Amino acid sequence: MNYQEYKEDFLNTLRNDSAHGGTDTEDEFINHTLDLLVDFDEIDSPELTGMGNKKGKGGRIMRADGYCFDETEHSLILFISDFQDLKEPDKLTRTRVDELYWKLYYFLDEVCNGKISNYFDDSDNVLKIASFIRKRMNADTDDKDMILKVKFYILTNKELDTRLMNTNLSETTVNNTRGKKKKVKTTRRIRKGDFNGKPIEIVLWYPERFFEMENSNSNEPVIINVSDDYGYTGIPCIRGDIGDNTGYEAYIAIISGKLLADIYIEHGSRVLEGNVRAFLGTGGSKSVNGGIKKTINYEPEKFFTYNNGIAVTASDVETELIDGTLYITKIVDLQIINGGQTTASLAEAVLKKTNRELAGIYVPMKLTVIDDRETEDENGIRLYDSMVQKIAKFANSQNKVTAADLFSNEPFHVQMEKMSKKYLAPPGKSAVPTGWYYERARKKYQQEQVKLKNDEKKRFVSKFPKNQVITKEQLAMYVTAVFWCRPDIVSKGKSWTMKYFVERLKDEDKNSFNEFWFRKCVCATIIYRTVDNYLESNKDSAKKPTDFWYKTGGYKLNIVPYTVARIISSVPEGLSLDWLRIWEKQAVSPAFMREIEIVTKMTNNFICDSGGTIVTEFCKKELTWKQFCDKIEYSPSDEFLNELISLSEINNNESNARTEKKKDNNIHIVMEVIGRGTAYWQNLVTVAQANRMSISYQELSAINQLIEMITTVDIPGNAKTGKVPSGVIKVIQTALQFEDKLKTEGLLNKNEPYV
Repeated sequence: MNYQEYKEDFLNTLRNDSAHGGTDTEDEFINHTLDLLVDFDEIDSPELTGMGNKKGKGGRIMRADGYCFDETEHSLILFISDFQDLKEPDKLTRTRVDELYWKLYYFLDEVCNGKISNYFDDSDNVLKIASFIRKRMNADTDDKDMILKVKFYILTNKELDTRLMNTNLSETTVNNTRGKKKKVKTTRRIRKGDFNGKPIEIVLWYPERFFEMENSNSNEPVIINVSDDYGYTGIPCIRGDIGDNTGYEAYIAIISGKLLADIYIEHGSRVLEGNVRAFLGTGGSKSVNGGIKKTINYEPEKFFTYNNGIAVTASDVETELIDGTLYITKIVDLQIINGGQTTASLAEAVLKKTNRELAGIYVPMKLTVIDDRETEDENGIRLYDSMVQKIAKFANSQNKVTAADLFSNEPFHVQMEKMSKKYLAPPGKSAVPTGWYYERARKKYQQEQVKLKNDEKKRFVSKFPKNQVITKEQLAMYVTAVFWCRPDIVSKGKSWTMKYFVERLKDEDKNSFNEFWFRKCVCATIIYRTVDNYLESNKDSAKKPTDFWYKTGGYKLNIVPYTVARIISSVPEGLSLDWLRIWEKQAVSPAFMREIEIVTKMTNNFICDSGGTIVTEFCKKELTWKQFCDKIEYSPSDEFLNELISLSEINNNESNARTEKKKDNNIHIVMEVIGRGTAYWQNLVTVAQANRMSISYQELSAINQLIEMITTVDIPGNAKTGKVPSGVIKVIQTALQFEDKLKTEGLLNKNEPYV
């Protein structure tokens, strides 16, 4: 799809959704673009105000269509839409940008410095939002809710006027060290003055930018022109002589603390690799290492000595030799893999004015340049992702939870993807079995189709319909609400939910992630989406008035998780949902549907009675969930209860599935080890002896037993059940541990096929 087709399809989608939902096209535009920004990891948990244009003090027109917070960089983000329902709308001019800027500014000014209550009814939700924003804007600098900067996001379907484009866009030709040239388009933000001492910037999102992001496998690259943008000669460095054909380049550098802080202040959490951002955004930046802060403010000259430094990646760099010193002058797609807390702490010191200049502060920096972002291994894992994961895993982490825990190529996600292609769902609403595609990496569902020809693509889409795609972020949301009944976590947004999801799964037996688990995950998806569709398909709107209680712009994102969690938490002890029945039907039962109809309305009534607190914030509290369960009476109907089955039956199914998974894993390990042959294992003993490395009796015995099994083709086990005796597994584990000892000592040939 080219750019022009994309624009037409974008507009047609908005018009169709508007007609179907009875909503205004601009409302659909706002919802659609905010969803895209969430998908791009640009924002998290945006909320709408629904205020429109409003006259304030002195007749000033104020407006903010929505807001959210970036907890990583402590910023307030306000959104405003500039949409025209035309195939060829006007251009976005600098004058229009200024008009929109002042509307946002006047709104914020009335919120923080005026009396916004004079312009809205007491019952208007805007006043609750204003109170919440004012509280955070005025928070003390030591408060975890403090706001240090303000961003105005302008969302438009207009293309940029030529003069505005020349001011804010530049297309740069980058020469990398391999002699290749590539053009990289950068979008510069418009800097404005301060608001109450906090810097403001305008961020433009327009059709071409959305198109580029939707057709990219990664987020929009951050390009750092060290001299032009920040006034530094460059970053002094040493280029590592690591040989050829390594797939990357290496630099060791020392970056000025002020430069690092300025980069972060300019680009915010976009310079933090997505998984690092997820953790810092929900905990790290709120509990920044006290030692880092003290060193910045009281012993800045010791910072280089005390700090572990940062590990960063880039897709390209430019260097220049000046007076005998090599400087990095440009970095393309800068991403901080380790050192997010260090970076955020330096930026906070500047913004809080505790150490504005960061004089004498320098930070060690290890830079890995990986320009190949496309090549994948046999499991469909990008080699870039694999390398970044290992950098994050092995570098000195300043955060207790490593970023690697959330990578899309973690074994859990890879296994889920494989199961999604293996275990097809029985015909439910469709005539033939179909699959629920697990998308462990953004846009992977689309990428798989690019390789296919017309008929192959049709078969793929028929087998894996678009409405049966589950992203890893969605899975985290569904499992957290349905399996663990924590709607308060889901209400906090994607980052919090992903972190909770990872923490809960971390200590699980890996054999638990089996066929039964996968089917339950699909059932959770069906339940969650059924509630969502029920509200969406029946909602009342100005264009499509109904007698239904749920209105357009309601709190669906909170109602859905609270509803499913309340129904499932009300299942009597000793009983369970019949997961296999939902799997077979690919739908919830009529009795379950009636519970959904009752509890959604009950949930809405409860959360809207929030005692003056913003409903969305009210729903994020665990206490709210507990009060909902304790104070609001609810008992499922007999018809629903009669469909439940014994929990012991579910436990038995889960136990059998774990046993089968363990057998499969054991057989796989045995076949892999046996397949290496006798010569390989004999060679390990020879290598150890030649290097005078001690070999225990258990290790030598295990190697000899393994060699005998391979030689005689006599592998003990039950051919009928596929069960491998524990003694054989112990022999293989001991042999593999011995192999690992040799690897650790560097005694195995790196060209050995199994090393």
